[in-house]
Amino acid sequence: MRVLPGISAADVDYESVVAYHRHGTAIRRAPYLIAFACVLLLVKTGADLATVRGAGFRPTVLLVSAAVTAALALWWLRGRMPGRYGSVAFVAVADIVVLAPLVMLPPSSVIVVQSVLLLAVGNYASAFHGLRVYLVHSILVLGATTALVLRALAVGSESLVVVAATAVVVAFVVYGGSTLNHVFFTQLRDDAVRAYHDQLTGLRNRLGLLVDVEKQIHDAAGTPVAVSILCIDLDAFKSINDRHGHAAGDEVLRRAAGRIAAVAGDAVSARTGGEEFALVVVGVGDPGPQMASALLDAIHRPDDPTPVTASIGVATVPLPDGRVDTRDLLDTVLASADRAMYEAKRCGGHRAAVATGDDAHCL
Repeated sequence: MRVLPGISAADVDYESVVAYHRHGTAIRRAPYLIAFACVLLLVKTGADLATVRGAGFRPTVLLVSAAVTAALALWWLRGRMPGRYGSVAFVAVADIVVLAPLVMLPPSSVIVVQSVLLLAVGNYASAFHGLRVYLVHSILVLGATTALVLRALAVGSESLVVVAATAVVVAFVVYGGSTLNHVFFTQLRDDAVRAYHDQLTGLRNRLGLLVDVEKQIHDAAGTPVAVSILCIDLDAFKSINDRHGHAAGDEVLRRAAGRIAAVAGDAVSARTGGEEFALVVVGVGDPGPQMASALLDAIHRPDDPTPVTASIGVATVPLPDGRVDTRDLLDTVLASADRAMYEAKRCGGHRAAVATGDDAHCL
């Protein structure tokens, strides 16, 4: 069930955030900017290698860090944002490749200052992930910077005042900057999520439906699958508002949305209009009629405070070969499913009808 997460949710809809920003130029350039940042880190690691040469330090960790950083740069140069778990893995690996050289280099205030590099990783975590990822990153940074400060003090090559002042500045920059950015990115991310969800029911809206179906079609490329759309309209919904009030009508919509999402499973469910919903399945076969029957049973329960029935139209088309314009495909199949839905209403409501070409017949 894909619903709108709360503002303070520990997890966020990563795919919605990426899709939202993809409409602007920033997200399309982001992979290349991150790759450039990795190259800069690689240059710094090379300078670190030159610094420790002949100083009795084994360069193994620095060499491994350099190799991983180079691999990350190449990974981002593909020009694509990773999936959610790939993105979380990037945060973890980036933290490690930034910290590992700092731990291996001779302790000093300069090394403590270099931990500011972790601010960039924190900003990425704030921009694309929820509070949980950001907190794990912050705890790791706190532990690492504390260890670096203690190492610098233990060596005794610099005064306590210098090390303490350096630590305060680093803490202010890393935590102050990351926290402010987290607040900013959280608001931006919430706007991104809201752009793809219906505020009343938490289901996808029309734009969210398009984004999700586009992703499913992309994942199914090269596979002989079909696109099935179920157009669901609640029967006599206006009379519920007239008799019981809009608050009761809103509750009916939320209840119906939850039951539609429960039946949908991995399929994409959305609210497309006032009392109209859509369910899209991209897969093998034609599960539409079976899902329509399950939806009719799920939506109508006589013991509800305000029972409601639904009319459902089903339309299925094979996914064309080659490049697909998802918006045009959705509009075409939705129009067929909508005609079938009105045929179900003409059959008395609480029925399903299947589109066959320009006609439709009730089940």
